[in-house]
Amino acid sequence: MAIADLKLGSIILPRSESPKAISRLTEFEWFHKIDTDNDTVTPEIDDLLLEAQKTYQSIDDVIKGLGVPPMVGILEIMFKGTMIKKKDYEVGEIEDMVNDLIKRTPSIIDEPAKLLEEQADTKRSLEEYTSLKETLEVAKKLNIDLSGFGLMKYFYTNLFVVDSKDYEEISRALEGITFYKYDLALKEKSAILVIASVEDSDKALKVLRGFNANPFSIPEGIPQVPSEAYSMAEAKIKELTAKQSTLSKQVAKITKKIRRDILAIHEEAQVAKDVLETLRKPGGTKNFAVIQGFIPVKMEEKFKNATKQWMSVSEDITDPKLKEQVPTLFDNKKFVRTFEVITESQGIPRKGEADPTPMIALMWPIFYGLMFADVGHGLLLMGMGLLFKFKGQGNLSRWGMLIAISGASAAIAGVGAGEAFGFHLDHMGPLEGLLEKGGALHSVSWLVGIISVAELTFDQVINILKVSLFIGIVHLVWAMVLHVKRLAQEGKKFVMYMEAIPNITLYGGIVVIMMCAIGANYDVMNMYSKVHTEAVPWVTVFLGDWAQVWIISRIAVIIVLVSMTMMMIGGIMHAKKHPEDGGSAANVVMEVFLGKTVEALAHTISYARLGIMLLVHAALLMTVNNAFNSLGGMESGAAMAMIIGGNLGIMMIEGLIVYIQSLRLHLYEFFTKWYNGGSQPFRQIRPELIYNQFIWKKK
Repeated sequence: MAIADLKLGSIILPRSESPKAISRLTEFEWFHKIDTDNDTVTPEIDDLLLEAQKTYQSIDDVIKGLGVPPMVGILEIMFKGTMIKKKDYEVGEIEDMVNDLIKRTPSIIDEPAKLLEEQADTKRSLEEYTSLKETLEVAKKLNIDLSGFGLMKYFYTNLFVVDSKDYEEISRALEGITFYKYDLALKEKSAILVIASVEDSDKALKVLRGFNANPFSIPEGIPQVPSEAYSMAEAKIKELTAKQSTLSKQVAKITKKIRRDILAIHEEAQVAKDVLETLRKPGGTKNFAVIQGFIPVKMEEKFKNATKQWMSVSEDITDPKLKEQVPTLFDNKKFVRTFEVITESQGIPRKGEADPTPMIALMWPIFYGLMFADVGHGLLLMGMGLLFKFKGQGNLSRWGMLIAISGASAAIAGVGAGEAFGFHLDHMGPLEGLLEKGGALHSVSWLVGIISVAELTFDQVINILKVSLFIGIVHLVWAMVLHVKRLAQEGKKFVMYMEAIPNITLYGGIVVIMMCAIGANYDVMNMYSKVHTEAVPWVTVFLGDWAQVWIISRIAVIIVLVSMTMMMIGGIMHAKKHPEDGGSAANVVMEVFLGKTVEALAHTISYARLGIMLLVHAALLMTVNNAFNSLGGMESGAAMAMIIGGNLGIMMIEGLIVYIQSLRLHLYEFFTKWYNGGSQPFRQIRPELIYNQFIWKKK
């Protein structure tokens, strides 16, 4: 089964023992909690949750301050080979886990937290002194002590910095008031020292503010002589810059030192917090709690063993409301599980809907391998994928396995293409002798180059396009059959018989007509004539020698006409029965006559990209290899740079393009024919662990 069968698991226990039940469910792991509307508070859980949240937040703040990435990145894995192994963590009860986190956290985060605080203070001070320096820049030559300036008992004295172009106008406006002008470092600015009576102070302030000039002041604690204050600011900036550099080095050093430990304890705290938040409000009464959730049928016994100290029940899901909440849990084999990431990108299958993952596991390697067929490139891609698989974490590890499988399929298809880095396999060193008559691999030598396009001849191109279209036809018919199956499960028999099944026969008829046209050497107008006794590509192979072009083309036309008639009748009847859909008889006829037929052709031709990408791959490698030979081959540095750079460029660019095309053929050609998705995924009570391996104490 690709989708696991689920049951309803329930635990009834004293509310005060809820933390112990949380521990056992965390150990069991495969428990999807059902949310309840119960507002009854469980003090024992709330107290633990508060401590877990505080601990998690303190660790999270330090991690963000240090800039520690939550997972090792792709570039770090590729160029540094960084790998953080899981740490064994022994755990028994959730209370012990929270208390242990509270005890261990200070020893890990106190030193970096102190450094980060000091770094923040240094940065703040540096910004303040930099701002002060910029303010004093214009007045740094003045040796006037500003400490006594301002409004005094009998006089008002203050210093203003104004635009030099405004000085003449300001001097006229300050007539009757004593003031002195000072030239500053910047010619565009001038300083004006105003000495006025208390009565004239308001006039002076009003005039100068009219020119956007406010009293020049220096913060307290700083020398009040501008030249001295400027010198002090410069010295402080130099000192703080050096201190900031030292602190940055210390932070980088301690980040490297504690990276594994802080990520491990951060994950432990997150697990404790998330689990407690999920199970914070179990249902039930004031004194008794009821915890309910979905569990896999195959783990029913394990669930009962984990919760045997309380009243524990597992039962079939019969409540209609609960049936609507049932999540989807994949239950695929290890190889197929790799491709679940592609299914998830389109949505989780709904209840009763077929899981497309096994189909993707079959078709993805075929698509990717055919488009990227090259032994050398495939093996390099597989190596990179395995690197991500074994050194990556979480989703990166799963995607790494997908890349490795894609590379392996490309290498296998490369044997069929007979190419390695664009060179012929049967002419490469020791392989030539092994494949020749009498060699160890001669018995399988026929496989080498069976789908070769190395010479890019017309026959090679036609053969590879035939293979591509055949694969596409199988893929599309598979999707249409699944559509019929889904309609049958939903009880939509009329739509199934009058639309879905005729759509398959219509598609089959159109495809057979296309094959007949190819068999008749594209003599489309006369292929129904008895003179065309040629075999029909693919069709004759399955039906026998009697299946000649003139016979099969006539049968196919009849099938197409009957299928279109049934779809038109069904569409018109549906439009009459459901006028709210806005359909009409004319619309139905046009949709079937033009839409369905053109759609069948377009979707089939779309799979020609499988062969086209292989041809592009071969053409690019041929170009690079010809340039390599023309530049002097192995004896030329330029030629070596060309061959290495060209192959790396082709791998990176075309490898990505082939991935996009493989994904497109699934998402737009296959899924759209039958798949809905949209179900909620099964949420384990404990999130996936990346840096820890929980070891549960024996009870």
